[in-house]
Formats: sequence, C-alpha cells, structure tokens
Amino acid sequence: MTTIASELSVDARGPCALYIASDSRITWKKHEHRWDSGQKTFASSNSPDIFGYCGSAFFPTQILNQVTRQIDSGILFNSDASARERHGRWLTTVKQSLKNSHDALIEDFIILHGARDGHGMKCQFLLWKSTWSAEKGKWFDTEIDLNSEHSRFLTISGTGGKHLETRMKSSPPGKDAATSCHAFQTLFNSIDAGDDKLSGGAPQMVGIYREKPAQHFGVIWKDRRYFCGSELETMRALNGAMRNSNGPTEG
Repeated sequence: MTTIASELSVDARGPCALYIASDSRITWKKHEHRWDSGQKTFASSNSPDIFGYCGSAFFPTQILNQVTRQIDSGILFNSDASARERHGRWLTTVKQSLKNSHDALIEDFIILHGARDGHGMKCQFLLWKSTWSAEKGKWFDTEIDLNSEHSRFLTISGTGGKHLETRMKSSPPGKDAATSCHAFQTLFNSIDAGDDKLSGGAPQMVGIYREKPAQHFGVIWKDRRYFCGSELETMRALNGAMRNSNGPTEG
C-alpha cells in the first residue's frame, strides 16, 4: 500500500499552501514483490488541482494520469469553474471510468483531491477524500475541514499511516512542531526508517500556493534526485528545480 498525507501550510497571514506527499512503493500483496518508483501524486500544470492515492495499485494511477491530462487540455472543465465544480467533474469521470471495468481486480483505494478557489490573499483551499470500497461497491466522498491556525497534517492514510501518526504524537513540543518542514521531515523519516514495509522508495510531493497552478516538487533523497518517484540523471540544469528532502519552507 503506501504512506500518504495531506498538509495545510499556514503563515502569519493565514493558509498559504496545500500539499499531498507520499512514498513511491507499489507492492503486490507482499513487500518482497515491489516497485519503488511508482507515481502516487499528480498535479495539473494549468489548474490549482492536486491528487494523490493509496490502495489498489493499478486503477488510481491510470485514471489520475488521464484526468490530469484532460484538465491540462482544458476539456474536463472551464478555466473559471469553482473548486467544488471541478471536484464534481473529476469525481464523475473517475466513477464512470470505474464502471467500465469488468471482472477486474480493483481493490479498495483512497484518492485525495486538493484544490484552490480564487488567488492571492482572498483565496480558499479545499480538500476531499474519496474512498472506493470494493466490498460494498460504493463511493464515500468527504470534504475535509481545513480550519486551522497552524500548519498541520490534515489526513494521514495508507498502511504506514499509523506509524506516521505515532511519530507525530511522540515529537517534542516546540516552535518548530507546528510547521510544514517538521511535518514532512517526520514523514520522510518514517519512510527512511522502514516503519512500514509496504512503504518505501523516495518521497514525492505536489502542492498549491496562493497563486499560479499546482506543481510537482523534486526531492533530493539520499544524495540522488527524484521527480514523481523516479530517479533523475544528475544534471546541473536540474539543480534550480529541485527541493531538498527537508520539505517545504512555508509555514
């Protein structure tokens, strides 16, 4: 499965960013059968929308790739559509695609959708957690409360979720405890320590700020560069685009 978390970053003026981060390991039943370069987080290059998933390995990564391509091509919704309108269009597309499966092995999965309405200081961030229950054959779609006065994880999911929650609870209090950097460093430490055998590979992140479309972040992990879970060749031209694995600097 995985370890995946969403995080709201808050500065002195209020919410300033929304992130989704995860590991890069995809497993087939057992951790011995794994691939450590799978993409689990997605970001539109033309719209303030980000996605991430955990659970059934095949369907979510396929449909999220298709959906982000539709968004970037301007065919899923209009550029002036509200975040809730965009979420409705996105979820309808995912549900319809799932109906096209026939006797397919699609297990339970969770998809996170982060979005932004407006831009600048008056913008609003929104987040949904959409869960597919294979046993019940039903969707459960929940909008997450983003009301917070400090930076914090909003959701923690996946097989590694309980380990990350334990690490967060055991973190010593202090001025850095309620920051994005601390939250993501704790996630990265959990992945690095192998707390969950079904989570591994390099961390990966997507995010939305108060301005501009969503974006992917590169990470430097154990002195190697990664983007969307895949290792990159070392090139000087990449240096400016990479983000150190200590995580975001906001909040």
